[in-house]
This record gives sequence, structure tokens and C-alpha cells, in this order.
Amino acid sequence: MTIPPGSRGRLRILCLHGYEQDSTIFKTKLRQHIQILQDIADFVFVDAPNVLQPYDIDGMDNMARETASRMGKSLGRTIKGWYWLQSADPEKVCGLETSIAYLESVLETQGPFDGVFGFSQGGLMAAVLCALLEHRYEGLSSACTHARFKFAIIASGYKLSDSKWTYLYAKPLHTPSLHMYGILDSMIHASKSIDLRHVFANAQEQSTVGAHFVPKSPEIIEALCKFVCSFH
Repeated sequence: MTIPPGSRGRLRILCLHGYEQDSTIFKTKLRQHIQILQDIADFVFVDAPNVLQPYDIDGMDNMARETASRMGKSLGRTIKGWYWLQSADPEKVCGLETSIAYLESVLETQGPFDGVFGFSQGGLMAAVLCALLEHRYEGLSSACTHARFKFAIIASGYKLSDSKWTYLYAKPLHTPSLHMYGILDSMIHASKSIDLRHVFANAQEQSTVGAHFVPKSPEIIEALCKFVCSFH
């Protein structure tokens, strides 16, 4: 899909990476998405403020870190997250307040942003920001003057279960949104992404036969382009 440059200003999209990742990794994951939208949009990538410790980390990345440690080496990068679990049942999260405060500063110093694009835990944070900006909940500083987003793109997103934060989903969100997920995702089950989608009153959905990654099939890329272009 070829996108002619528009006469309006370029769109600015805030990009939020997934758990155990960083802005560099997410930028690589979105290479094709960035390329197709390069004539109309700028993608701004930021790192989560919470540095995860080994006991906060699950999965292959942690296994690689432990193997490197036994060999007297370093994995070579800092592992970050927007929050981490203090307990899973019931869910209690830590670090979310720090991330919200940090993202407020990003909005004020690097914004304004037209939209937000988040993957996995970053998708959760994208929805959190949409709720805070749209309904001006008390979790948002009164000093934050950033307007609500024009749109949100959420890949493999999900909702918080921590009772401290479920108020974020009490009211429908009217920020136009595009939700993408893989029906074979074993990390964030498709049902969780669909559950988050139901919070958004003006939502579009694109699913793929895939696992836990940002979808990039030609059909998904075209749907993403049409969605973003509608705001340019």
C-alpha cells in the first residue's frame, strides 16, 4: 500500500515496548510498520523506567542471563518492564506508579502525541494511558495537560487484574483503537486481548494465526495503514 504524503502535519506515535524488552528491540519489531508509514508518521520509542532483577524475570531471557552468569559473562543489556508482579494470586503489581509518572513526563517533554502503539505489557500501558487521559483519573497528575490520544494501536494487550487498578476499566474508552493479536499466543491468550478490546467503545480488531509477536502479515499491515491514515 502506497501512502502519498499529506498536506497536514506528520503524526507522532508514542511506542511502548513489551516486558523484558526495550525501545531498541521494539523499534526492530516495528521495522515494516515504520517503513510503510514513514511518509506521514514519526514513531517515538521510550524505555520503561523499571529495571528488572533476575527474580522478576521469566522465560528464555532469564535462562540466557543465568547461563551467561555461570560463564562469567553478561547478557549485554538491561531488562526493563512497565511493572512487575509482587504476587500472582491475587495479582499485585509494583512499579506502575513510577511508569505512569515517567510517561507523564514523556508526554509533556516529547509530546504532544497523536497516538500510542503498545505491545504486550506495553499494550496494557497504552490502554492505561488512554484511560488516564480520557477520564482524567486521579492516577494522573493534575499538572498533566496532554490531550487524549486520537488513536491507540494495541498488539497482544491485556488488562490489569490488581484490584488497585481495575477502576481504569470501569468506564468505556472512546479513543479509537486497533487491536491485534495471535490466536496461538500462549503468553497472552487471545481471550485476554479480546477482553481489553471490549473496554474500547470504538474498536477495530485484527487477528492472525500466530504467537506472541507484533503481527506483520500483508493483511495486517494494510489494515494498520488504513487505520492510521484515517487520522492524518
